[in-house]
Amino acid sequence: MKKDYMEACMNATRQRILQVIMIKKEATSAEIGEELPDIPRASLYRHIKVLLDAEIITVVKEEFKRGSVEKTYAIASQVPYENTNEEYSGLIQSALMGLQGEFYRYFHGENPDPHRDLLTVASASLMMSDEETMDFIKAYGDLIQKYVQNKPAEGRKVRKVTFIISPNE
Repeated sequence: MKKDYMEACMNATRQRILQVIMIKKEATSAEIGEELPDIPRASLYRHIKVLLDAEIITVVKEEFKRGSVEKTYAIASQVPYENTNEEYSGLIQSALMGLQGEFYRYFHGENPDPHRDLLTVASASLMMSDEETMDFIKAYGDLIQKYVQNKPAEGRKVRKVTFIISPNE
């Protein structure tokens, strides 16, 4: 189950689905589909099933509508296990390999243009106490929250922002 949980979390589409559910607190597949119209319905259902099977989301309500059952999903209340250092390491390595794959596909795809696409990479080493680090994480979360509810519109495209805090050895 641990491997399934981590693999389920690492998929970019499933991350977007989780983001919708986190924002709404509870959402049906139809509501998720409205927020993510670029994901084909069959694919959306498949990703939701993976999240359910990995116990990342749970069904909180079922209603009969037009001859079928409409399920409402929420984030599961607890992570189903504790991570070991080895599992954290695997999670980080998996995330980094996923990023590497995304950049490979981008640069080997049709018409990559980092300037047009505002591709940005930055790194900073900061002196912070644990309390200052927690304040920084909260401020970052507040900044992300400002944009996370944006709906698709002309000129908007999905942009992945990756945030990693690591020790500076």
